[in-house]
Amino acid sequence: MSRRFTCCAVLFAWTLLASAASLHAAEQTISYHAQIRPIFQAHCQGCHQPAKPLGQYIMTDFQSLLTAGESAETAIVPGKPDDSYLVSQITPVDGEAQMPKGKAPLSPEQIELIRQWIAQGATNDSPASASQVYDAQHPPVYTTPPVTTSLDFSPDGKLLAIAGHHEVLIHHADGSGIVARLIGLSDRIESVAFSPDGTLLAVTGGAPARMGEVQVWNVAEQKLVSTTQVGYDTLYGASWSPDGSKIAFGCPDNSLRVIEAATGKEVLFQGSHGDWVLDTTFSVDGSHVVSVGRDQTAKLTEFETQRFVDNITSITPGALKGGLAAVETHPQRDEILVGGADGVLRTYRMQRETNRVIGDDANLVRMFPVVPGRIFDVGYSPDASLTTAVSSHNGQGYVTIFQYGVPGELPAEIKAILGKRVAERNAEETKKIDDLITEGVKTLAQHQVPGKGSYSLAFAPDGKSIAVASTDGIVRFYSAETGELQREFSAYPLTPSTTEQSAELAAWKFGSPETPKPATPPASKVVSLEVLPAQIQLNGKLDYAQILVTAVLENGDRIDATRAVTINDGSGLTSIDAFGLASPAQNGTGSLQIQLGEIKTQIPLQVSGCDQALTVDYVTHVTPILSKLGCNQGTCHGSAQGKAGFKLSLRGYDPLFDVRALVDDHASRRANTAVPDESLMILKSIGGVPHQGGQLTTADHKYYQILRGWVEQGAVLKSDSPKVVAIDVFPKNPTIQQIGSQQQIRVLATYADGTQRDVTYESFVESGNTEVATINKSGLLEAVRRGEASILARYEGSYAATTLTVMGDRTEFVWQDPPTFNHVDDLTAIKWQRLKIQPSELCTDEEFIRRVTLDLTGLPPTSEAVHAFINDQRPAQEKRDHYIDQLVGSDAYVTHMTNKWADLLQVNGKFLGREGATLYRNWIREQVAANRPYDEFVREIVTASGSNKTNPAASYYKILRTPEDTMENTTHLFLGVRFNCNKCHDHPFERWTQDQYYETAAYFAHVGLRGDP
Repeated sequence: MSRRFTCCAVLFAWTLLASAASLHAAEQTISYHAQIRPIFQAHCQGCHQPAKPLGQYIMTDFQSLLTAGESAETAIVPGKPDDSYLVSQITPVDGEAQMPKGKAPLSPEQIELIRQWIAQGATNDSPASASQVYDAQHPPVYTTPPVTTSLDFSPDGKLLAIAGHHEVLIHHADGSGIVARLIGLSDRIESVAFSPDGTLLAVTGGAPARMGEVQVWNVAEQKLVSTTQVGYDTLYGASWSPDGSKIAFGCPDNSLRVIEAATGKEVLFQGSHGDWVLDTTFSVDGSHVVSVGRDQTAKLTEFETQRFVDNITSITPGALKGGLAAVETHPQRDEILVGGADGVLRTYRMQRETNRVIGDDANLVRMFPVVPGRIFDVGYSPDASLTTAVSSHNGQGYVTIFQYGVPGELPAEIKAILGKRVAERNAEETKKIDDLITEGVKTLAQHQVPGKGSYSLAFAPDGKSIAVASTDGIVRFYSAETGELQREFSAYPLTPSTTEQSAELAAWKFGSPETPKPATPPASKVVSLEVLPAQIQLNGKLDYAQILVTAVLENGDRIDATRAVTINDGSGLTSIDAFGLASPAQNGTGSLQIQLGEIKTQIPLQVSGCDQALTVDYVTHVTPILSKLGCNQGTCHGSAQGKAGFKLSLRGYDPLFDVRALVDDHASRRANTAVPDESLMILKSIGGVPHQGGQLTTADHKYYQILRGWVEQGAVLKSDSPKVVAIDVFPKNPTIQQIGSQQQIRVLATYADGTQRDVTYESFVESGNTEVATINKSGLLEAVRRGEASILARYEGSYAATTLTVMGDRTEFVWQDPPTFNHVDDLTAIKWQRLKIQPSELCTDEEFIRRVTLDLTGLPPTSEAVHAFINDQRPAQEKRDHYIDQLVGSDAYVTHMTNKWADLLQVNGKFLGREGATLYRNWIREQVAANRPYDEFVREIVTASGSNKTNPAASYYKILRTPEDTMENTTHLFLGVRFNCNKCHDHPFERWTQDQYYETAAYFAHVGLRGDP
């Protein structure tokens, strides 16, 4: 009776996993803002935004959402879902929908929600308070300084305009206080510029990835004169015409534009750039406009005719390395000062004085010594005797002051040289050019600027000091003569932070969003439970543990019971979901009670760090999330050229490069440390702004909290963060007994400092045979059919593998020992027994002789050999062993193996000629006939030198003529390693790195070829 009760209890426990059908709620009013808009943000707006209006249909603006695209069919007809073109596009037919293009269709629940919203009238209930509103009565409150993207002195030197968040702050230049806070619509300010008479202030900026804006303010009255919205992203590089009537600026749609300051009317549009335009300036007389951008050029445009005149900088590829970020006009003549990604300040004549020739850089006046990092802003002193630049390099800002004051005339001798093509100049002429472009310039001072980077500067109108801003919110004034720090003041009024963690631990979404499948009751009685890990220790809010529970059955089978057991944490130290994922809830020590029917066990539990502030490390926490969300994959920003101007290292193998891209590019455009929730990198991930990759996470998810926490803590990279050195996959070599059953995988990472972390949900776990088993993003395997599948796990450059066996229904199987004749047969039999496979009977003599002869000689046996073998009356194994011994080493065997190696070693007459190919093949045959050991055979080929006529093994290097080809062939042929995927990046599925590719290839670079004497 007791046994019967136990079995029933176990069956009942498994049956409880079946989910109950949900009841339909009464029809309620569907909210566009709360229910429909998030769907469109997650799945649609990435491709239907102003920056990329596929089908000429925009979904980021509500009025555009209701209209028609290029199809001319109204997308949404209020009250009529069946007449709405959008509904027909998102409704699947035979499992496929037209939209979202190239992605999985929306769920039936989402489609029905959209239909109901349209049927109810398709109204927009977005509240006016949906976005934060700032005005003079409600100015921005700073708990952390924002990144200062721009500074400018008023012409009289009394005021200093400083770009802030949603505002421009006008300070007394002596630091005595704030004069005005000019608060506008744009949340990010990219540039500020006083008009020539100082009465007006031009401001460019906008909302990243949404809109651009030019504001014009009356400084004295602190009133907005005009606002002009342009494009779909922030605007850059405002500059005034000399008469103060026009404003030039650059756009991310690759255009240069000029508007009238008073009315906002566009009076110039030039689209000659190949990438974003980042800064602009007028010529001294205002007749021309110069623009610089990410396309590595400075371009000259005639204002009156809007005609593109010329590339001022060289058009020779590689002449400028990286884009140009800043430009300023010489105070007295038509000459510009430019700086950018290569860290080299240069001056150029605006107008060409020589004819363009191939390879020239004839407009170059002077080139200055390189500064650390990338240049973000430049400036002339009022008398042009000095130039200066601010730069940023790996979290450190610099200000550099140079001596200048050189004449603008081009000597006749130099002009004559510049009229020649570069290839036609002799060494003496080249030296004269090189000497001239560095003549009269030298570094006077260079200082590190406190903070994590500097992006803006301004020369005081009296020429005595230079104002430099830093990420710490301090404006510092350096002496123009000596470079010494004169004084400093805080640019932003700071308020102590009173906000707490944005979300409670229990509210963080994490783990699998799916519902567990009803479990199949075990075929035999459960006799014990095994649990991994044997004890759980969670150290902090970001730790978690994937619990694995294995049920051991009476018949010896082992099955995954993780989703079938009851896990009880009576002390409330953790929260555990239906898939066995344990997350910390509060500090303490206790145990987890695990029960299946009457079978019980427990494991120790310790939780700490829940009462401490969230501490996020880029290498440990952020990089794995960017990888899991797909941001740094080869199909997105990890590709060789990046995507949409944003590039990350492939799979995060270069954290320094990635942090520079996230925090330093465009003056920290993507990471807003003052208001982390408005960081572009975070808004993109949750679909808060149009994102072609769609919505990757949500604002209530743990990944959002990690990304936000990293930005909030300064978005820094710790150089001493331990790296992952190894990972392990559990359970080892699991077996799924029934088709359709599941097995949870757990991945554990070991770091260089010896610590270990559960990284199951950030790892990439793949099935090597999806016809046998599939796996979801949470590491849950599901059996498809009987067989074996290799399971490969990848995490932060480390790899581990195990083998999954799917048994299927083998209830009728009875093992019978097969005959074995050697140790290999013994090992094979062990595996057959484990897989419950009964091998076929031994083959007949006729089958054996045909198979072995084909294997060893490549030819079928002769009729004489077949008859002799069949008529041989010796025991089967004895005569078979004897026949194999006859074949191995025979002439037919040697010829067959020679042909194989000749193919592998690419013996041919193209590079060797007939004589060389014959010698090489004969040498191979000699090695096979002599039964040369493999290692000696390979060593003689790889170390071969001399004439390939006297030493035929040297022909290997005559066929493979480059270090890369030789290395790839050698590793593949002799080592069985595919060593070519890591040529462009670290290998995606192996431990091989790009550095190792070129290090190995460098060995073969020592090989040279020359004619045979």
